[in-house]
Amino acid sequence: MVAAAEVNSSGPEKIRILVADDQGVIRMGLAMILDHEPDLMTVAQADDGEEAIRMIAQYDPDVVLMDIRMPVMDGLEATERITKAAKESGRDRPAVLVLTTFDDEAYVLSAVRAGASGFLLKDTDPDLLVSAVRAVHRGDSLVDPASTRVLLERCVELERQVGSGPADSAPVGAGRWTGPLAQLSEREREILVWMARGLSNRDLAAKLFVSETTVKTHVSSVLSKLGLSSRVQAVVVAYEAGVVRPGEAEVRWEG
Repeated sequence: MVAAAEVNSSGPEKIRILVADDQGVIRMGLAMILDHEPDLMTVAQADDGEEAIRMIAQYDPDVVLMDIRMPVMDGLEATERITKAAKESGRDRPAVLVLTTFDDEAYVLSAVRAGASGFLLKDTDPDLLVSAVRAVHRGDSLVDPASTRVLLERCVELERQVGSGPADSAPVGAGRWTGPLAQLSEREREILVWMARGLSNRDLAAKLFVSETTVKTHVSSVLSKLGLSSRVQAVVVAYEAGVVRPGEAEVRWEG
């Protein structure tokens, strides 16, 4: 069991981070990168998913960096429990940013289904890691660009296998707004399409000439109506429904 180390800070409120990884060297390395930033602070470290869940109750982090392969309880199960508990309590934190050394579509899809707000490989550039932490804290969902391609291609492949993929000539947003998608208002459908294209809350606010608060309200409504836990899950739904096509999505990495 890893003893938690909370750091006292003064000045502006910092983003509180819990790092969960079964390798001490990795945990310490991540903590050093994050604590070097003036707006970030590592408040606790856990060496398995079960301990991470206990520490969330104790340290109340804003973001959890979660390894996938850990003993006792792996990161996927821990992520699912964390996001489910947050959803049931009506909270939007902590956001879970999954880290792994395995560039495998199965892990990407599993992390998304578990409710992770982001997915990064452990060899990600430190600046990208820091930007991703800030982004998921803002409410934007991010995944590693390479893994995004794998994820979306896999979704499209599954659609083609069942013979329900949209025709290549279909215009953007002309997929099937049926089932749960039929509950969305016109503005919410627009929000979903632009989310699937990779726009952040800030991008959406600028594009739609509304405040980020308004965008967050629409995004929350979309996720609630679709029964989803994260924006990444919404992207998958948009592709599965054919309302967005491959090649139209891009991931924005912003600090």
